[in-house]
Amino acid sequence: MNPKVSILVPVYNVSPFIEKCANSLFEQTFKDIEYIFVNDATPDDSMEKLQKVIFKYPERKDSIKIIHHATNRGLAATRNTALDASTGDFIAVVDSDDFIEPKMIEVLYNNALIENADIVVSDLLIEYPEKIKTVIEYIADNKEENFKNIIQHELISSSLCNKLINRDLYMKADCRVPENLNYCEDWHVMTRLFYFANKIVKVDRAFYHYIVYNSNSITRSKGRMHFENVVLFWSLLDSFLKEHNEFEKYKAAIERPKVQSKVNLMIDTNSSRLRKEFAGIFKEEEKHCLKYFKRGEKLMLLLVRYHLFFLAQLFHTYLVTKNTLKRKLSIS
Repeated sequence: MNPKVSILVPVYNVSPFIEKCANSLFEQTFKDIEYIFVNDATPDDSMEKLQKVIFKYPERKDSIKIIHHATNRGLAATRNTALDASTGDFIAVVDSDDFIEPKMIEVLYNNALIENADIVVSDLLIEYPEKIKTVIEYIADNKEENFKNIIQHELISSSLCNKLINRDLYMKADCRVPENLNYCEDWHVMTRLFYFANKIVKVDRAFYHYIVYNSNSITRSKGRMHFENVVLFWSLLDSFLKEHNEFEKYKAAIERPKVQSKVNLMIDTNSSRLRKEFAGIFKEEEKHCLKYFKRGEKLMLLLVRYHLFFLAQLFHTYLVTKNTLKRKLSIS
């Protein structure tokens, strides 16, 4: 008999965090869980630490699968490996540097049964070094509204980690992650899952602790992979919508998030070369929705549009300095 829930856990370079994560998984009040850990050729002692935690929970040992990649293949491939090995009726994903509350799986699974739901969503706890923020998710009664909201990425997060999902949805080919998509990969999967789901419900509790180790995200410069993956993400979504004859229906809804992706990259990179190379992406969409953006975002888009890359780099430096000072003041 298949387990009721499979929890998929990619493992790579998480030595300081894996023990807390694994303890939170094995201490779930729900018993019928299959645990699938995929070692993506981690170079540290994460797997040794995981084995120590497993030793403390002999009652869970027979429910644990550990799969090893011979070489590092990235998060997308790692999740696909875990998914292929899973047999549970429902799927949960937990990143190995995060942790979950003890009743998470029990509450989400029971709601899935009671509501006959394909996806159960809970709220999310984002833990910064200096504070904890609760993200309240919004689920509408209307399927089309939920799909639009997941595309626009505002009322509902694109994270897989605070959601329990019927395995049958994942088995649709469209719901898998392309192996070369290691940024926006959750968002890619969630758009497909929300499109195909017959019923999505919400639990008004936060169970998942998403840990942010550096709250000043602008200092983590985006590189070529991020730019290429954003372009790939939107190209795949456009193709998906066209394949299902939905592109014209959602064309207006995707314009603003497309441009938001662009402005985020332009602000978050320290590379003038990348700004120059990708200056032309989503240019038509930008014309239609520039008015919706904040002043700083508009300024960056305009500087890039008119190829004022030196000024764009100065503006980036100003934002990094401003955010760093703001964070230091908030801590003190």
